[in-house]
Amino acid sequence: MLSKTIQPTQSAAPIRSSFRSELQGLRAVAVGLVLLYHLWPNSFSGGFVGVDVFFVVSGFLITGHLYRELAQTGRISLPKFWARRVMRLLPLAFTVLVFSLVAMLLFLPQTVWSMNVRQLLGSLFYVENWVLASDSVDYMAADNEPSLVQHYWSLSIEEQFYILLPLIFVGMYVLSKNRGTQLEQEQRARRVIIWSLAAIIILSFVFSVGFTNYNPAQAYFVTPTRFWEFAIGGLLAMLPATSRIPVAWQNALGWSGIVAIVIAGLLYSGETPFPGYTALLPVIGAALFIRYGSHHTGTGVYWWASLRPSVRMGDWSYAIYLWHWPLIIVATYQLDPFVWYHKLVIIVVTFVLSAASQKLIEDPLRRAKPFKVPRRAFTLMASNMALIGAVTFITPQLLAPETHEEIAISDCVGADAFLANCEDPGTSGEPKIPATQVQQEAEEPTYPECNIPDGYTDFDRSDCSLGAPEDSADLKVAVIGDSHARAWLPLFDELGKENNWNIQGYTKSGCTPVPLSSAAPETSGSGRDAADACAEFVADSSEEFQQDADLDVIVTAASPTDRTFYDEDGRSSEATTSQAVADMWATWADADKEVVVMGEVPHFNDINVPTCIASNPGQLVEECSQSADDLIGDRGTILTDTAQHQESSVNFYDPTAGLCDEERCYSMVGGLITRYDHHHLSSDFARSYSADFMRFLKEHEVSNA
Repeated sequence: MLSKTIQPTQSAAPIRSSFRSELQGLRAVAVGLVLLYHLWPNSFSGGFVGVDVFFVVSGFLITGHLYRELAQTGRISLPKFWARRVMRLLPLAFTVLVFSLVAMLLFLPQTVWSMNVRQLLGSLFYVENWVLASDSVDYMAADNEPSLVQHYWSLSIEEQFYILLPLIFVGMYVLSKNRGTQLEQEQRARRVIIWSLAAIIILSFVFSVGFTNYNPAQAYFVTPTRFWEFAIGGLLAMLPATSRIPVAWQNALGWSGIVAIVIAGLLYSGETPFPGYTALLPVIGAALFIRYGSHHTGTGVYWWASLRPSVRMGDWSYAIYLWHWPLIIVATYQLDPFVWYHKLVIIVVTFVLSAASQKLIEDPLRRAKPFKVPRRAFTLMASNMALIGAVTFITPQLLAPETHEEIAISDCVGADAFLANCEDPGTSGEPKIPATQVQQEAEEPTYPECNIPDGYTDFDRSDCSLGAPEDSADLKVAVIGDSHARAWLPLFDELGKENNWNIQGYTKSGCTPVPLSSAAPETSGSGRDAADACAEFVADSSEEFQQDADLDVIVTAASPTDRTFYDEDGRSSEATTSQAVADMWATWADADKEVVVMGEVPHFNDINVPTCIASNPGQLVEECSQSADDLIGDRGTILTDTAQHQESSVNFYDPTAGLCDEERCYSMVGGLITRYDHHHLSSDFARSYSADFMRFLKEHEVSNA
């Protein structure tokens, strides 16, 4: 039987009050893509576009609802509208947040509790997208493990849309309001909504394209880059209900929409600049499906989308989206390896929980008459937010109180266990300082006053004077480099206090101390800004060193890096980079400065050291160490290569011997955890190099140290 999608006409939104079962089928496609992407990211690398499909559907449904109310009554009851959203969305969202908190306490190592608590609170108050946007440009947060609730970023954007859109409509309607007939009122409502949506689309899309080009990592999460997607759906709701296009062509257009969404889901990846203009493919695909299609048996796209399995999965789509991600995160911590049959179990459990959630939570509370009164709905929301927020904030602190253990660095502790050839290397057993305390350095790095954030050049570091007072010190030392140079400051601070040295820190996140730009000539946006800021920082610091007559020693350090550096003519090569670094060191030496180069610390790739140690207390060597051959030299070591192969008078100190033996590099040496994340030395482990480093300085007669 042929059932046309063209509805009886009026000058109103298509399908005003009737339930469109095919939209549930579209939701099923959207959540299916997200689920497959999170379980098999290599095979469904663009499945994240399912979120954008949800945004279009939400814009279509909500705009249609708001238009009908505005056209019929000349007003929008904001309390009632928001109360319906509260009772529709928040009960299950809060339930999953509570589940995630319990799962964190039971199944996740304490080293990731702090990060998860911060994101649980961000999700509870629907600002998780801004939390993740902040982390995406925070160098120290970039290595964070995925949290149990980071998928709430899209729900946060959606809730922000639900707050702002009716306010925009009401504001514009009030400004344009005048008395007239019911027909004139409807026409005025249509004009207000269409022009408002058109403005949102233009402004948001232009911003999305520009900001995605400038800073794609942050653009993915911020609200303004996504609002145009909701507005596209909203404009669909304002189109006339009828279409003169033949049904066969409508069906073809509907199928082409599904094809567009699937193509994006299969071909897009993390390398795709998104959202920006690339989001047009899934957004237009969703729009085509919503607008066009057919219920013709066997061939109609709406017929397939309206089949009972599709509709049921669409009914559960919100619950599926909420439940699947914390289950995946728990599984990845508890199951090693996390293989295909585990993933199938995740899918089954997700669907069971989703079905139960709809029956026991979503439907009963949405229909509960007491909470149809806005005041009661808002009271329920506020009380739950307060209770969940308090429990989330307090409980982890009670179960895992902060530790501030201190340890005296002595023989065979930390790196000295390897460097002094101690009988017990201290690579297994209980760490002398808990993993939770070491991990805190990732969120609260030592000596923040010495570090210039990525992208900044005018950050005041005048307070970064460590060791002995500058005016009475016997030796003045400058430490320059990126966050790895900052990780060495605990060592120099301690040596400074013991030997009456003054230490000046010149450290900048993500900035390798090379006097060249890391941006290719064609690079633009935030990448260009960061590269220019780094180049300016290195040049200014180098000039300051040369002009400072009191400065005796310059220490330079950096992370292993695969960055390419370019000279003023846009040329790049390892030889060019190495020569530029050697020339800079030579200018320092010509200014009577001793130069000490700290070799790069091997990067531990995918192992977060404190988390690995907390998760594998009896298998530290087996699970938390890596082959030395795989790690040493696996990334570019500009400083090491230049110091060892260029003719220069620098003094090269290689820290690798304190971390690795001939076969492996370890997460714990001499009872101290070596790194506070994948690659930054922990502060106490850096201090454990003190005896060996002093021997090195005396052996090389560095400024009579």
